[in-house]
Amino acid sequence: MSSLGGETTIIMVAIVHTTQARPPIPNVFSVDVKKRGRSATDKWSPMRAALRTLMVLTALNVRNGATVAELAVATRISRPALYRILETLREAGYISVDIARRHYCLTMRVRSLAEGFSDEDWVTQIARPALASLQRRVIWPADLGTFGGNGMWIRETTRSLSPLTIDRCVAGTRVPMLGAASGRAYLAFCREEERELIVKNLQLSPEPGNEIVMQRRRLNAMLVDVKRRGYGYRYHEPPLDSGAIAVPIVYGDRVFGCVNMTFMAETLTPETAAAQHLTALHEAADAIAKGTRQLEALALSRAAKAQRQS
Repeated sequence: MSSLGGETTIIMVAIVHTTQARPPIPNVFSVDVKKRGRSATDKWSPMRAALRTLMVLTALNVRNGATVAELAVATRISRPALYRILETLREAGYISVDIARRHYCLTMRVRSLAEGFSDEDWVTQIARPALASLQRRVIWPADLGTFGGNGMWIRETTRSLSPLTIDRCVAGTRVPMLGAASGRAYLAFCREEERELIVKNLQLSPEPGNEIVMQRRRLNAMLVDVKRRGYGYRYHEPPLDSGAIAVPIVYGDRVFGCVNMTFMAETLTPETAAAQHLTALHEAADAIAKGTRQLEALALSRAAKAQRQS
């Protein structure tokens, strides 16, 4: 999965489906069969260069902003070959490089690889079962939220299953970044460089619910408090009849999204909600992170196996 632009996309699955959309990409892996001494009708095997390229994309999806040394360890590809692959991806517009720090990062163009595939599979296979299990434990409605477009999007919710649902927000609803417990949790636990970029974007595009972004000292104090508690919170703020707590879904130094629980404000406070249900929320977030790791490990294993057989 990637957190490009904050919205989660499972790259290793999406890549498999790119042949359906057939995006116009440079023909960097063409082969002259005459030069290779084989006819066009010979039995064909997977192209090693293509498989290695997919492995590099998958490794960057796991650790966006990696160095060549880190990629060499993750993929077991030699550095000379890595430099050629990275330069090809850079020329094609799928990665960028921080010259000063020599870090390689995925660009927004990678998301175009998923045009023929929706990360709905990620939600369906991993997040939805984890949220359903969580809802049975806490009773209160729970959501999966991911960052995108300077806000948090509800990707999945158990509101239809909970007898304690206050509002009827549905999957696909967007909420202001700093007006939501999930947005505050995401911002507090994401990497510093991502946090600074999000804050700058929020300052340039003010909207109701994000007013605190213009008061940096207050914002910093709130984020420090969120990190100290281990969860984001919303209470005595619109909508006033409800409160919420949220925990991040963390994988390495990346935050994929947040698990959020909403409750009646006159029944619980963030502190009592956390005392009763924080463990369950963390276990749900850990289950989603673990499932994501397994999907990515499976993709890497398949790519490596195909490489060995080539």
